[in-house]
Amino acid sequence: MDDRVAGAISTIWTNPEAVLPQIANPQRRRIPGAYLLVISGSVYTARLVPDPLNPRNADHVQFALAQADGAPPATLVPAFAAGEGELSIHVDSRAAFIDQVDWAVETTRNRNKPVPDIAEQGIMDPPIGVATTVHYASGEAPSTIVLVREGSSRVSHGHHHIGVTAADVLFNLPRNASSMQAHIDEINSSVRKAVEDILPMEKAKIRCAATDFELIIGVVPDVPGAVDLSEAIKARVAQDHLNTKEPWSDEAKHTALAEECLISARAAGVIPTDADADWLAGRLTAKEVMAHKIVPFMDDRAARAIHLFTTSDPQIHNAVRRPIALVLTNEPTGRTKRPKVTTKTKLPLAAELIARERRGAALDGELARFRKTLTDALPSDLQKMVWRPTKRSPEELYQAAVRELEEVKDERPATTELRVRAAYILAKRGAISGPRHDAGPGGDRRSAGAVIEALVDTKPGLRHLRQIIEDDRAGVAPRQVDDNGEPRKDGEGKDMPIDNDFLRTKLAPKDGIPTESLDPAARVRDHYRHAVLATKDALRNLESQMHNLAGLKDGDDVPLIEREGRAHARLLKDKLQELAAEAQDWWERAVEAHGTYNGSTADGASDGDDGEQEVT
Repeated sequence: MDDRVAGAISTIWTNPEAVLPQIANPQRRRIPGAYLLVISGSVYTARLVPDPLNPRNADHVQFALAQADGAPPATLVPAFAAGEGELSIHVDSRAAFIDQVDWAVETTRNRNKPVPDIAEQGIMDPPIGVATTVHYASGEAPSTIVLVREGSSRVSHGHHHIGVTAADVLFNLPRNASSMQAHIDEINSSVRKAVEDILPMEKAKIRCAATDFELIIGVVPDVPGAVDLSEAIKARVAQDHLNTKEPWSDEAKHTALAEECLISARAAGVIPTDADADWLAGRLTAKEVMAHKIVPFMDDRAARAIHLFTTSDPQIHNAVRRPIALVLTNEPTGRTKRPKVTTKTKLPLAAELIARERRGAALDGELARFRKTLTDALPSDLQKMVWRPTKRSPEELYQAAVRELEEVKDERPATTELRVRAAYILAKRGAISGPRHDAGPGGDRRSAGAVIEALVDTKPGLRHLRQIIEDDRAGVAPRQVDDNGEPRKDGEGKDMPIDNDFLRTKLAPKDGIPTESLDPAARVRDHYRHAVLATKDALRNLESQMHNLAGLKDGDDVPLIEREGRAHARLLKDKLQELAAEAQDWWERAVEAHGTYNGSTADGASDGDDGEQEVT
C-alpha cells in the first residue's frame, strides 16, 4: 500500500488511534472462495464516496448503442485490483467523475428510502468500502478516495442530510483542510445548543455526520491467485444486491412481530400477567391455563387477541404499534415516509397468534385458509367499534345483543363480541367460506364478513351465533336450532350442522331476511327496526350524493349547482323541507308519547332506558 493510499485512508477515521491495532490483526469476512480482510471503526460520512455505479441503478445506465440524446452521465466504470487493498478506475476527467457521482447519489436516493429514516436514526448498518485511485484521461493528477461498495444508499441519504455535494466529498473536504474543519465546526455548534433549540435538520446532520464503517484492506483466496481484490469485492456486493436472501414468509414475519407485540403489551401493562401473555402466545394448554384462573375457552383467547390488535384504545394501540413501526418497511414505490400502522397491518398478527393453536395439527394449506377466512369473517371496520372481550356467557351475550337489536342502538358491543367469537369458530371449523361465484341463482358474491353482518341483524342469526359458541365449547360441531333453541334434526334423527350453505341460503339469504314465527306485534316491531336502519342508510347516501353534487365545478371553481341549478336546488329544498316537517311531527308525537309512558310506570322509567332520564 503506497503513501497516497495510506494517506487517503488515514483521513476518514474519527478516532485513528482506535483503528491502528486492527491493521496488524484485521477482521475476516467470508465470501465464496476467499476471505476479505477488513478494519472497522467510526468515520466521517463526508469522507466516503458513494459507488458511482451502484448496482441498484444498473438498469438506468444508458449505453452508446442506444444513441440517446440527453442521456445521464453514467457509464459502466470497471474497477481493477491495483495493489494490496487498493482498486483503480479510469474516467475522462474530474468534471465527468463529479457528474457521474452526483447522478449516482441522486438516482440512488430517489429509488431507495431506508426504513427507519436516516434523518431520524442515522446510518445504522455499517457501509463497506475500499481505497480506490481514480485516473483521468484528461491528464489531471490521479486522486485516491474511499469508495463505498456496499451501503451506497445509506451514504447517499447521509450526504443529503449533512449537506455535501459530490464535488465536496471527492475534492473539497480532506480532513485537515479548512473546509473540512469548517464542516466539523458547524456540526459541533449544533451539538452545543440546548436540546430544545436544535432544529430537526440540525439533528439529522448530527446523526449522519459519522457512521460505523468497514474498510477492505485485502483478500485471502482459498486457492492462491484464484480471486483478486476486484473479484472478491464484486462477490461481496453480489451477496446483497444480486444473490439476495430468500425473503421471510408472511407467516414467519407475522409470527415474529406478534411475539414482539406481546412483549411490548405486557411491558405496558396492557396484558395483565405473564400467564395471560403466555396464553395468548400459545405457550399454555387450555388445562394449564385454568390453574391461573384465566378463561380457558379458545374463542376467548381468539377474542382477546383480535381485540388487542384492532382496538383504537390509545394505550393498547401504542403498545402494539411500537414494535411494528420499528421494522415496518416501505411500500414497493418507496413513497411512504413514515410507517403507517393500521388494522390492515395489525390484524394478520392476531390471526397468526390464533393459528398457533393448530400448528402441527393441520396442514399448511388448511392453516392458510383458516387465517384468510378468519380475517374475511371479521367486521371490516372493527377498529371503529366499541367493544371488549368480557366474561359473559354465550347466553348472556345473546340476550344483551337482542336488546341492542330491539333498541336499534348505534353501538352494539355485545353483538360485536358475539360476532367476533363466532367468526373465529366458523373459520376454524370450515363452516363459512368466501364469496360464491356460481352463475345464476346459486351465486353469492358476499364476503364471509358480509354474511355474518347480516346474521347480527336478526334474532335467528344472533341465536345461531350463540349456539356456535356453546357447541364449540362443548366440543361438538355447531348445530342448527329452531325458534326455541332446540337442535334441529334431519330425517335420520341426526343434528343438522351449521355450514356455509345454511348460512348463505337459509339463515342469511342474499335477497332478504329469513322469516320467523313471531306474533303480529313483534313482527311489526321487527319491520319497524329494519325501516329505521334503511332510512339511516338512505340519509347517509343522500348526504354523500349532495357532497358529490357540490363538488362538480366549472372553470371558475364555482359549483354548477350554485350557478345553473336553480330549479334542481328548489325541488331538492322543497322535498327536504317536506321531509323535515314530517320528521319534526314524528319527533313531537314521540316526545309526547314517551312522557305519557314514563308517567304510567311505577318508577318513572321506560322499559328500554334502564331507569335513566333524558336531560334536555
